Amino acid sequence: MTLSGPPAEGPLSSGRAVRRDGPLLALLCVLGAALQLYGFHWGVITPDSVVQYGQALTGVYDDWHPPVTAWVWRQLLRLGQGGAPFLAMDVLLYWSGFGLVARGLLLRNGRGAALTLLALALLPIAFGQVGAILKDPFMACLLLAATALLIRREWGGASWLRLPAVLLILLAGATRFNALFAALPLLLLAVPGQWIRRPLHLVAAATAAAALLVGANWTLNEVMLRPGHSHPINSLVNFDLAGIVAHGGHNGWPGLPDAEANRLVARCYTPRLFGMADEQLCARTEERIATHVATRGESAISVWLRALWRSPGAWVRHRLDHLNWNWRFLVPVVPDDAVYIMSQPNELGLHFAPNAVTHVVGWTARAMAWTPLGRPATWIALAIGLLIVAQQLPSRRILLALGGSALLYGLAYAVVSVAPDLRYNLWTLFTVMVGGAIAFAERAHIAGDRWKMALLPAILVMKLEVIALLVGAIG
Repeated sequence: MTLSGPPAEGPLSSGRAVRRDGPLLALLCVLGAALQLYGFHWGVITPDSVVQYGQALTGVYDDWHPPVTAWVWRQLLRLGQGGAPFLAMDVLLYWSGFGLVARGLLLRNGRGAALTLLALALLPIAFGQVGAILKDPFMACLLLAATALLIRREWGGASWLRLPAVLLILLAGATRFNALFAALPLLLLAVPGQWIRRPLHLVAAATAAAALLVGANWTLNEVMLRPGHSHPINSLVNFDLAGIVAHGGHNGWPGLPDAEANRLVARCYTPRLFGMADEQLCARTEERIATHVATRGESAISVWLRALWRSPGAWVRHRLDHLNWNWRFLVPVVPDDAVYIMSQPNELGLHFAPNAVTHVVGWTARAMAWTPLGRPATWIALAIGLLIVAQQLPSRRILLALGGSALLYGLAYAVVSVAPDLRYNLWTLFTVMVGGAIAFAERAHIAGDRWKMALLPAILVMKLEVIALLVGAIG
């Protein structure tokens, strides 16, 4: 399998396309950014936003959230207080990324391909999620801008574009603990194709890229920022221990009697998340883990591994149930979190007031979320389709990177997720938007049977999603 290939020639000369339609694309991006800024000024404020803004103001961080996001916000405070500079940064990254790829599509495939991508950038879930001041849209926008630079490089741009792209990827890789999976295929796209044509060379490059991502994450979030340690891993371990008990496995909590464990699981556990029914009562199990780690010197990971060893089947069933909610696959209802419209009370001066644009985006995003096109399971199925058609297309290296990034990032939630918020899957949506526009623009290179093979996973997934909703409505 080769990962390189010459760029396709577009139907228009580069100079003519830029002169005729370039200003139109730029104007559309500016208008899109202005609409986004107006609808979400100055950023939707969630509890996480308040916590990280407080850390940005003081310069004192903890590691419940990777502190690099709060550190970036602290640097932006030189431009203005509150969420305005952070929102402006996300919007700039968002429209710069889509605009740069659209310009490349204009040069190679014509106006229709470019306008198709910009229309996708207006999809309400993607458009609206960027309005929240959170690490998830920040990560997705960083990766989008980096991907756009690498696509420009693949389509004949200057070699130096790799450097800012790699820096953006490394920063994005430090914003979420599982961002490594999304970032790794993009770093491989930054490697010249001729360097990784052989399987052993590809494995070596992937190993080096993973080490670079881990090293950059550790350097930024531990060495440079020196956060206080809040042990967020305990939350993951606690959720899995509860899921194992709920699915008939052994009680893995150190020193917690079986009867009490069963009582707490019955009260606190659902496949979606742990502890919403009674936060004070449900906190006891995670406190038990923290106390054990502090007094016995055993790590939470050891507790987790021992529980998995004793009850692997129960853990797998728990994880599959949760992944189903994370991907919103066979679910009877759809959670109302397609776009956040809220303003968490605080004393730091943060505030968000929705307007007519916000409400329209929120309503259309909720409507999209109820359809198969608003589900992470569908996006992942479409990413598989990108991998199926990639080998036949001139932009195969780009599509392999995008499809691989979406698939690895989405599959990582099979192990590391503790909540099913839609925002966690935002990057998967971005990859499908960009990759789908490129594949559609190059569709003339795809044989009919390969198109059918590429669309089959998404068609099957969408049918099952609709059936599950209908069953839930009848029930």
